[in-house]
Amino acid sequence: MQIENKTICNICLKPSDAEANTVYIKAICNDEEIHVCTGCIPHIIHGSGDIVKSNETVKAQI
Repeated sequence: MQIENKTICNICLKPSDAEANTVYIKAICNDEEIHVCTGCIPHIIHGSGDIVKSNETVKAQI
């Protein structure tokens, strides 16, 4: 998700300011726009969307 000028992974909660050159992919899960860092993409591809946190959950956990 995006908060202000920062992107946060909806799986691992990694913020875009934590590491230089982290790439995020925008996706849709349960009709909600989410962002996933490239490190977490294999979890979605080989697993399922069950590990994706909603934007409300991300807000509550950061």
